[in-house]
Amino acid sequence: MSTSTPPKSPTVAIARILRGLGLVQGSDFRVTGDYRNGERIGTYVLALTRNADEVIATNADEIERLSQEGEFVFRVSVRYPCGDRPMTTVANYGSRVREAPPAPADEPEPSPAPQAPEMVAPTPEPVAADPTPEPEPAAPGPADKLVAAAREQDWESRRASALNWSAGQADLMDAAGAASLLFGRDGVLRHHPRPGRPARTVADGRLRPLVDAGFLVITEPYGPGSKRVSVTDDGREALLLWRRWRPTPMAKDRHQEREPLRPLLGGRQAARASRAFTEFTKKLEAERAELYAAMEQLHAWEDRDARLWDAWARVNGITHRLGRNRPAAWVPTDEEIEQHRLDPDVVAELRADAECPQPRPELPTGRAALMPDLPPLPPARDEIVQLDLFHAA
Repeated sequence: MSTSTPPKSPTVAIARILRGLGLVQGSDFRVTGDYRNGERIGTYVLALTRNADEVIATNADEIERLSQEGEFVFRVSVRYPCGDRPMTTVANYGSRVREAPPAPADEPEPSPAPQAPEMVAPTPEPVAADPTPEPEPAAPGPADKLVAAAREQDWESRRASALNWSAGQADLMDAAGAASLLFGRDGVLRHHPRPGRPARTVADGRLRPLVDAGFLVITEPYGPGSKRVSVTDDGREALLLWRRWRPTPMAKDRHQEREPLRPLLGGRQAARASRAFTEFTKKLEAERAELYAAMEQLHAWEDRDARLWDAWARVNGITHRLGRNRPAAWVPTDEEIEQHRLDPDVVAELRADAECPQPRPELPTGRAALMPDLPPLPPARDEIVQLDLFHAA
C-alpha cells in the first residue's frame, strides 16, 4: 500500500486496500464489526454491489497479500451460492473458503439429420446456397453492465424494504445473529449482551412471526432444557440486506408486532410456501371434483327415485308425497300398467330396482382440507462463519 502513514486500525487498513482497487467506500462497500455475546470479535467488509463482489473475487489473492504486508491480516472467502454471481467475505477472523465458479452449461449437440433415400431425378435440382451464418451476440458493454447492476440493486432494495421489520424485530434479529438470544430453563427468553453480566428479559411476542416467516428457529444445541434462538439461511441473508440497505423500520405497537410477516423474497421459505400452496391447491381441486361427482350421482338417484314414486303414487291414487314412501321392491302388475298407462322405461327401472335396489349415494363427509404448517427451516450452518475468537480483531 502506498500510504503516508501506516493504518492504526483494521478498518482503515482494509478500506485503503479496497479503495486502491477502484471501489468507493460507502457506495460499493462498508467496513463494520462483528459482535458475539456483546464483544467485538473482528472486522469484516460488507459488499454493497455486485461489482464490488466481482472485484473482490478477482483480486482475492492480491487483497490478502497487501494485508499481510501490514499489521492487520485479512482473509478473503469467495462462494457461488446462486449461479455465477460471487458472494465474498473479507474479514480478519474466521475460516477461508474458496469455491470455484460454476462451469457454464454445455450447449446440446445437434442431432444428425436422417439421410433421405437416393432418388433419381430426370434433371438435377439447383443446390441451395448456404444460409448466411447469424452473427454471434455481442458481449455486454459497460452500459449493459450498469443497467444489470442497477436492476440488481433495485431488487435487493425491494427485498430489504419488503421485510417490514420494526425496530424491535430488527434488534431481535441482531441478537439472534450474535448468538446471544437464549431461553432459560424457566422458559423465559433473555438477551445476553455480554458474558458475565445480567441478561435482559425479552418479550417473546415478536418472536413467533419471525419464526413462522423462516427467519429464526428455536434449537437445542446443548441438549434438552437449553434452547437457543438461531438465524436460518433466510434470516442471515435478510439480516445482511437489512444492514446493507438500512430501510426505515416500521412503526408497530405490541399487537402489530405479533402479526404475520412476509418471508424473504426469493428465499427458501418463500419457495417452500409456494410449493406447499401449489400442492394444497391441487388437493382442493381433487376434493372439489370428488364432491361434484358425488353430487351428480345423488341428483341422478333423486330424479330416478322421483320417477319411481310417481308411478307408485299414480297406481295407488296418492297426490301428496309428504310422509309416504314407496315400498321396497314394488312392481306394478300388467293390469295396473295397462290401466294407468305407465311408461315402459319407468316399469323397467322399477323391475331393475326390485331385483337390485340402489342405495342413496352419500356425499363426502370429510372436513375441508386446511393449509398445512411448514416445518421450521434448519439453523444456518456454523461452518459458514467459523469464528476464531483467539485471532486478533
